[in-house]
Formats: sequence, C-alpha cells, structure tokens
Amino acid sequence: MARRGQKKHLKRLPAPRHWPIKRKAGKFTTRVIPGPHPKEHCLTLGILLREVLGYAENMREVKVILSAGQVLVDGRVRKNQRFPVGLMDVIHISTSGDKFRLLPKKGGGLRRVNIDDKETGYKLCRIEKKIMVTGGKLQITLHDGRTVLLPKDANPEQYRTLDTLRVSLPDQQVEDTIPLETGAYAVVTRGRNAGIEGKILEIEKRFGTHASTVTIEDPEGNRFQTALEYVFAVGKDKPQVSLVGDAQ
Repeated sequence: MARRGQKKHLKRLPAPRHWPIKRKAGKFTTRVIPGPHPKEHCLTLGILLREVLGYAENMREVKVILSAGQVLVDGRVRKNQRFPVGLMDVIHISTSGDKFRLLPKKGGGLRRVNIDDKETGYKLCRIEKKIMVTGGKLQITLHDGRTVLLPKDANPEQYRTLDTLRVSLPDQQVEDTIPLETGAYAVVTRGRNAGIEGKILEIEKRFGTHASTVTIEDPEGNRFQTALEYVFAVGKDKPQVSLVGDAQ
C-alpha cells in the first residue's frame, strides 16, 4: 500500500525517455518506489515483465507473477511491480528459468544479457563512497544503494571510490576488487557513449564536475573519451561478466 500522498502512477509522456513504453498508448504507467536505483537510471519490475520480456499483457498479470514469488532480483524475491531494477542487477525468473543481467544500452537505457548459473551467484558493484564508522570499521556504499561493512583489519587504501567490487549474491561477501585504472576493462554507463566497452588506455584527473576524463579503446580499435564518473570497471584485463546478449 502506498503511503499517504505517495502516487502510484506516472504520466507516460514525462516518463524517463529510455523506458520502452508506448507514450500514447495510455495516460499512465508505473511510478518507481524509492529503492536501490534512481528513477532516471532504472526500470520498474512491471515495465520489465510487461514491455521488455512480454510475460504479461497488463499490470494485473504482472502482479500475479510477482505475488507468486517467481521473480528474484540479486537473489531475493521481489513482489512489488514498482520496485526499481538497474545497472548490473541479476534477474532470475524461476518458472521460465530465464537468468540475465542488466547492462547499459547504446544510446541510453538498459539491455539484458543472458547469463549462466555461475554468474547469477555474483554481481559487480561500483564504490560510490566510503566512511569509517564506530568501531574503526570501513563502510562502503555501492552504486545500487547497498552498504558493505568490512572487517576492522581491512586496508582502506585497497578500496577506492569508483573502483568495482565483485559481491556474492545474496549474502554480499566481497570476492574481488577491480581497480579503475589503466589496463582495466570497462563499460560506459551514461552520456553519449553509453553502452560502449573496451580497455582503459589513459585516465586524466582534473578538478571540476565531469572534468576528469578516461580514454577507452573498444574491441574494434576505436578510441574515445568520456567522463570518469561514467566509467564502470568490469574486469582487470578482461570482463568478469558476460557483455554480449539481447540488446532490448
């Protein structure tokens, strides 16, 4: 049940442009609830099941699927059609057996990439900030809103902002660290180069919003620059997640 004053629906016309909805097919669509991803960079489970996957023709059918506990996001059952799913989320539809990861799409938005059972057991998360909490432990906030409390003997220098952690699902144990550095393999998550992948050739750090830039070479040998904040490391020299799949 929505809280008093909280709207359940969003008008289709001003909805985020990357949502794969028909703008004039109706007046309203689902509104994102507060969760792990901002509305500008996510989809709702309702839109994913209805418009992207085609598992339902209307929101009533979506609710039936979700209420039966058939949809897992990062290893946990989600039953709210307005729950936000976004970058690097692992989706598992138990009845159909479909397993896929959400990755940035060229031109903006998200695409799904089918994955195997092994890949459903972990997720890549970018470090957005880190702080020391009571007891001298390091707390890290990741791009999907989750926080990880590291052991007291953890080295703070090992975990830098914008580096990537490989986190097990659903228990959230840190399995590996992928530094955002020269030689790493990365994907661009936002901006005009969103969805492009390749090896990092150079990182130029400057002061100012979007002033720092990264030079990336894609698999075809093309080079381009993008803002440092838009780059997501996915492997130390090769990707640790599948990057080729359905581009919807």
